[in-house]
Amino acid sequence: MNIIEQLQQKKPSLQLPQETLQFIPGLWVNGKYFWLQDCKEKVLHNEEIIIKVKQEKPHSKIRYSSVFISNHSKEKKEIKLLAMHYYPLVIQDNLVFVSPTDKRIFHHANNNIYLVNGEHNGVGMKEYTAMQQWKVFTDQIWSSLQKGSLNYLPMAKTPASSIFSIKMSLGPHEIGKMNTWTITGSNKNELLSMEQALIKQTD
Repeated sequence: MNIIEQLQQKKPSLQLPQETLQFIPGLWVNGKYFWLQDCKEKVLHNEEIIIKVKQEKPHSKIRYSSVFISNHSKEKKEIKLLAMHYYPLVIQDNLVFVSPTDKRIFHHANNNIYLVNGEHNGVGMKEYTAMQQWKVFTDQIWSSLQKGSLNYLPMAKTPASSIFSIKMSLGPHEIGKMNTWTITGSNKNELLSMEQALIKQTD
């Protein structure tokens, strides 16, 4: 377990400038959930899991994050990676909308539209919700905590957050990776065309 002990020191904050969407990764495993607030690495000793986050900015309007999960146990783990996004400034036009048609999440804030999406091994997000900010660190995000099922709500207003989850099966000593991104723009078509270019670039 030396690798786990080495990762105990405090890591740099994930916080981005206040005028953009903030990203907080999380993990559901065995009926429990954890958030990585203000850190880029977390060791879950009881589960023998390590989470690491790498963030990039490939374009001025794009924030791209990769979340790596390492299973250091001798057992297969069925987990769900969580991605929470929120706009930190409390303003009147802050709205989050989950679009099942587009299979994407849209945030409206400060006269901008933000697209939120994610994938694991080429499979996109299938479970998502919009929720008021004060609920996101409570059990109210779940319809079933035991199964790791999110409580589906299609829309939330100021102060609003979005959460999506992606299922992952990790064998013993296996590493999994989820990518998530936010794109800022003035209309939906601009966002979708920028996303298409980003996906081609990262394939």
